[in-house]
Amino acid sequence: MMTKAAIEGRVAPGFEACADAFEANLASGEIGAGCAITVGGRLVVDIWGGFADRDRERPWRRDTIVPVFSVSKGVAAVCVLALATRGLIDLNEPIAQYWPEFAQHGKDNVTVAQALGHRAGVPFIDGKIDFAELGDVMHMAARLAAQEPIFEPGKHHIYHPVTIGWITSELVRRVTGKTLGRWFAEQVAAPLDLPMFFGTPMHERERAARLIYRDLEAAKGIEASLTPGSLPWKAMTLNGALSFASDWGEHSLDDPAVQALELAGAALLTDAASLATFYAACLNKVDGVRLLSDAVIADAIRPVSTGPQFGLEEDGPSWGAGVMIPWSVQPMLGGSSFGHDGMGGSLAFAYPERNVSFAYVRNGHVSGGVRDPEVYAVVDALSAILEKVT
Repeated sequence: MMTKAAIEGRVAPGFEACADAFEANLASGEIGAGCAITVGGRLVVDIWGGFADRDRERPWRRDTIVPVFSVSKGVAAVCVLALATRGLIDLNEPIAQYWPEFAQHGKDNVTVAQALGHRAGVPFIDGKIDFAELGDVMHMAARLAAQEPIFEPGKHHIYHPVTIGWITSELVRRVTGKTLGRWFAEQVAAPLDLPMFFGTPMHERERAARLIYRDLEAAKGIEASLTPGSLPWKAMTLNGALSFASDWGEHSLDDPAVQALELAGAALLTDAASLATFYAACLNKVDGVRLLSDAVIADAIRPVSTGPQFGLEEDGPSWGAGVMIPWSVQPMLGGSSFGHDGMGGSLAFAYPERNVSFAYVRNGHVSGGVRDPEVYAVVDALSAILEKVT
């Protein structure tokens, strides 16, 4: 077993403090990770290090990709926002205008922005879900459309861990005629030359990092808290069709069979530089591609859901139209920041005020629910650098 993998990559002058914080993370417990930052659409930090496997025999490389869990949601939401930029979707219109079947059971008036902001009231789908069904995007969208909400749509909000992916993907399919995975591959990943996959091909999965819990006991505690039949269990595992097992077993996001699925809410595989470049292209023309207009960004980051979630006392995340906006656990760089985090500690976002994007991905998962000290060591270093620049 190797014990140390060198930090590799490049850092533009003036951003060394970000690399120092990243290197300190790898020295103090991070297993494998990548971090990238852009300013004005240009990569100023693109670094990686550590290991891509449990036995620490396979170094993390420039082309290593990794599951980023709910970071997927921000990327998928941007696909919908890109269509809004093109005038094909109005965020303030009922989602049923584009997807008539979604109007069932009183969901007829929930707007696109509300649905993307976790206010549709359908965080799970009733009944048995066979794993094979998850590969049929149209079938799963139909099941979600037929689902009765747990509260009056638009009145409350609650996190839709997996089902939000069928809201974004079906909106894209209804407007473009293509699945979100295919549209993204053709319209975003290929023009920008980014290894970002909703439905990762077999030959690409060979370079994927394997997931590892850094605190196995904490992971077992989280697993034990997902009582079968409970709302969190139904929402997180789709009634047992998916697994968040502490050993990253069958039907977890470490399983190539799950990575092959086009799960827009959870199953994106990519690297940090690609995520940072993707969010840079939301703000600037990158290789001739700009995904979002300033007007759509302003509309998308307007708060849709804040405060306590349905049935809970504590505050949940804050969302605009499908993108996470700053809140206590994920302040990002504050202000106009938008993006999304992922289970285990990955984070990617854009910061329009300073024309900056940021991404941090990892395979060594940590417990969530707090402002991650390792990720924010780098974010804070970046913030201090930006404050010095007039």
